[in-house]
Amino acid sequence: MHKQLSRFEGALIFLLLLLGDESFATSSHSSPVAALTQSSAPSEKFRFLKKLAQEFSIDHTARWKHSVPQFGDVTTTISVAPIDFDGCSIVWNQMQEGTASAQLIYIETHRFEVPLATMDAKQITIEPVRAGQGERPGIEAGDYYVVRLQSMRGKNTVSVVDQNIVFNRKRGPITSVEQPMVSSAWVRVRTEEQAELLKLQFEQTIAECIAANQ
Repeated sequence: MHKQLSRFEGALIFLLLLLGDESFATSSHSSPVAALTQSSAPSEKFRFLKKLAQEFSIDHTARWKHSVPQFGDVTTTISVAPIDFDGCSIVWNQMQEGTASAQLIYIETHRFEVPLATMDAKQITIEPVRAGQGERPGIEAGDYYVVRLQSMRGKNTVSVVDQNIVFNRKRGPITSVEQPMVSSAWVRVRTEEQAELLKLQFEQTIAECIAANQ
């Protein structure tokens, strides 16, 4: 009887050890998966970059007409095109043009490359378009809003390519291209609500890029 009990105890211990090994193997196999899931979770920086890219991907093209004494009915078009939002240095195109009687009056394109970690989130402003002397034909106050980003301490960290075509009645189209380093960048949108949302997206993303030292 004693021998049978000893055999039973031995078998029970062996079974417990075997189950313990399987449990350890299962946990050791699941640990890397858990670690991978944790490491692959998107950071706040990428989340805000994605939200900013989504806002830019919305079709912000807008057209409107005004009657201008020198040109008649002028149609103005503004549009924004995202190019690169993969990292904290983002790139977008901003275009504005005016036409009258199916003839081009002007077209201006700006390509901004902005390292967000160099921008000051507290100095982002929203400005309604101005009208009057020096403005493009067909533009009136309140037609669109400008979200302007300012670099920290006024450093020229923004790369911009300016391309302008202006129609001259005597000389025809006059083109100019310039590629300066400047201290600010801007985005034109049609409504103040769009401008406020874009300002918030920039503030959040800039803060995360500065925290990530990128």
